[in-house]
Amino acid sequence: MKKTLIAGAALAAMLTGSIAIAQPGGGKMRGPDANQDGVITEAEVRAHARERFAKMDINNDGKIDQAEMTALREARQAKRAERMASRPEARQGEAGERKGGKWRGKRGGDGEGMQRGMMRLDTNNDGAISLAEFEAAAIERFKRQDTNNDGQVTKAERDAAREAMKQRWQEKRAKPAG
Repeated sequence: MKKTLIAGAALAAMLTGSIAIAQPGGGKMRGPDANQDGVITEAEVRAHARERFAKMDINNDGKIDQAEMTALREARQAKRAERMASRPEARQGEAGERKGGKWRGKRGGDGEGMQRGMMRLDTNNDGAISLAEFEAAAIERFKRQDTNNDGQVTKAERDAAREAMKQRWQEKRAKPAG
């Protein structure tokens, strides 16, 4: 169960679209910066992708399939429900609500969109994500953020990538539906 919860968290982190997003307490950066020097290298990204993949490959068969993604999503939802039960302000609808029997958080969605997003990594369309596909996506994100092509992503490059992503989401939300 613990492995499933950790894998769910890893899945959520992977789908944010950037390499390292936040700095938890103590100034330690989450993500692939193994030596905590503030600079991310391609080798660190590859090692981090392999580690995250191993956590998500629940049955250790070398691929992440729909069943594993469903299990990860359900574990994430259970963890969220547990967290919500312990926070009275959240139960009052501050952080989301149930609609049609499914949890819908502040950002909407019920986790199925995240699952569809993961399947975009399935480049050979076999219904599962291999380590090679998972790692290739991580390297692609790394290269997008390495704007000066020096093989390293600095805090300034991460911040610029985060701002660009925020801008794209704002533009997407501003467009009328239809």
